[in-house]
Amino acid sequence: MSFSRYRVALRMPGVARVLITSLVARLPLGMSSLGILLLVTRHHGYARAGLVTGLYAAANGLSNVGLSRAADRLGARRVLVPTAFGYAASMTALGLVPERLYVVELVLAMAAGVANPPVVPVVRGLWPRILEPEQAQAVYGLEATLQEIVFITGPALVALIAAAGGAPVAVVATGAMGLGGTLACVASPALRDLKPSVAERHRRMLRGIGLPAYMSIGFALVLAFNMMEVAVVAFVSGRQASASSGVVLAVWSLGSFVGGLWFGTSTQRVSDTSVLGSLVAVAAGIAIAAAASGPVVLGLLLFIGGMTIAPALARLYSRVGALAPEGASTEAFGWVTVGLLGGASVGAALGGVCVQAIGGRVTFLLAAAGPAVVALALVGWVRGQPGAADHPLPS
Repeated sequence: MSFSRYRVALRMPGVARVLITSLVARLPLGMSSLGILLLVTRHHGYARAGLVTGLYAAANGLSNVGLSRAADRLGARRVLVPTAFGYAASMTALGLVPERLYVVELVLAMAAGVANPPVVPVVRGLWPRILEPEQAQAVYGLEATLQEIVFITGPALVALIAAAGGAPVAVVATGAMGLGGTLACVASPALRDLKPSVAERHRRMLRGIGLPAYMSIGFALVLAFNMMEVAVVAFVSGRQASASSGVVLAVWSLGSFVGGLWFGTSTQRVSDTSVLGSLVAVAAGIAIAAAASGPVVLGLLLFIGGMTIAPALARLYSRVGALAPEGASTEAFGWVTVGLLGGASVGAALGGVCVQAIGGRVTFLLAAAGPAVVALALVGWVRGQPGAADHPLPS
């Protein structure tokens, strides 16, 4: 493999520091779901635990656009710093709440979701503002690849912390990690020197770049991922979630990491057709997990299927980054993140219900249906448009 594109991207001023610090800030993405599952399933079933993680993600989605827009208008630091402290406080309270107070767990999970700092849209909205389009596409590929480190180390960290100190400690540590990483990220010169942008015209331009279609793609992808997360935990652990399931989830993310490295060797221009092709590949990669005979085979199949994930996300981010107007780039990624978090919310809740009703293996197949259905729904329109491969999807 040739990694010249990534080497060039990392030499760009500020890129390496923002990427590294933002990865630490994103560790809660890989830690929170498993940590909450371990916490809640101590005294409640998968359905209730899935609802808690679903509400956490839903609250995050509802607040994300407002926080992203505020970051464009007020500046990233003024939004990221207070939300980081609020997130850490909410996760600490969630970890320390008395064990059987389920309603309080729901409320605190929603509070943590609302306060979750919008690091992801801020960073993704940064690249088009400081880089040329070809450089930005390379960085999106690198970012999607490196983000898999979050999903490799996140579940493993939760498993390690929970084994040593219990699920409550793992949840508290998730909040602390988000706080530390966010503060380090906002101290980066590229973010510190980023000026606020008030551009109502640019926000009106968002309506013309096909955001609903890109949101639906993100929704379908993360719906499948979160259904799979609950299903994998149940397949490996049985009736009560165990920390060992984190190892299998980490192997899945490792496969995505390898797929992202492969994506970095390609110089092909990202189009809407390639984005839809990635959806189909992800659906196939998830569906093969249903053939697993046990945890070891499941890990192998997930590694293979996981190789489709980072390329799919990189293509989605690259397309949105190329089309979003500069003055509203953070908000554009905020809307896409709403789709991602909406998929996480529905996927976690639906995964919990499906696992409890029909088991993990059939849930694997249902998880694959989401990306496949969305791809089929959009491919007809794309083929019907002249030069559709070079134009945005429908709004």
